[in-house]
Amino acid sequence: IINWQREILMVFPEAQIALQTFDAQAGWIIVNYERLGDFVRHAGCFAVMVIDEAHRLKEPTAAWTRHGFDIAAQVQNRYLLTGTPVLNREAELHTLLRLSGHPIGQLPLNEFCERFAGSPEFRKTLRDEISDWMLRRRKDVLPNLQGKQRQTVPVILSQVERDEYNQIMRSDTHRFARLGALRQLLERVKVRIVADLMTELDVDDKVILFCEYQESVATLREHCLMMGVGCVTLVGSDSPKKRQKAIDAFQQDQDCRVFIGTRSAAGTGYNLTAANYVFFLGLPWTPGLQDQAEDRAYRNGQLRMVVVKIPLAEDTIDQQLWQMLMDKRALASDLIDPEAEAEAEASSKKALAETI
Repeated sequence: IINWQREILMVFPEAQIALQTFDAQAGWIIVNYERLGDFVRHAGCFAVMVIDEAHRLKEPTAAWTRHGFDIAAQVQNRYLLTGTPVLNREAELHTLLRLSGHPIGQLPLNEFCERFAGSPEFRKTLRDEISDWMLRRRKDVLPNLQGKQRQTVPVILSQVERDEYNQIMRSDTHRFARLGALRQLLERVKVRIVADLMTELDVDDKVILFCEYQESVATLREHCLMMGVGCVTLVGSDSPKKRQKAIDAFQQDQDCRVFIGTRSAAGTGYNLTAANYVFFLGLPWTPGLQDQAEDRAYRNGQLRMVVVKIPLAEDTIDQQLWQMLMDKRALASDLIDPEAEAEAEASSKKALAETI
């Protein structure tokens, strides 16, 4: 919210902006998703509705999505902003098309899926339907960006860590509980790996560390303090004021070199262009969430190459999740940006050819 307020005032210094409350005199009202229900009764007062990070409204039965539908139905001009319109499957586009007012968004969800999901041919039909409705901007429209490089880092578990991993695998707890326990264990393992990777950075490098669990954030903070490295943290329980203070310190203070946050709290909506490195201690469930987090650093205003490092534990669920992310990335590219997928394939072939 504070970031949007700043951006508006940079362009319109005299703008009257209301935050989280309805003000009939304000030209702009900024509200988070959780408060949308308070604005349904005022929907007829708005000329324009802008939904930032619109992919967060992918679940049509969620309360804030239903409130979004109620407001959108009364606003003539609607704009949805997202870098990841598809996180998992084609059906997620249905909600966004309905919010934006596209005719096929008015189809029942099951009919939409029958017509547009499940095969490359159906996805092409959907792509053709929305081609003149969606304005796609890729990073190559920003000539100052120096590129983004993604690297995986193999991680070998110690014998103690492997024994603990196997013990969790053999436990008779519910499979989702086992999955959560395995992810937490692997993230703890990667704390030591990331600590080693940080020692390889130059003095003018800055890094974002994305964790899935707050425990890892606290552990990494303690490590930075012990090593005398300036750092800030951002987790879900932080107030907007505390979050902005952490972001400003990282962006403006050259001695603050490490930004540590949970991906769920820090992975969208923030500008962290001071960083030229991004490390993931845990893998998100979708490539879109990964891209969103990486692009806190890789965005307009970034003047350096961004290097993304992803530690992957050998012979663990990391391999399966990583493959799942690649499969989902291919689906999203096929639906939204098939030309980019072809370019990526050609680039990969060229890079491989240069090594032999």
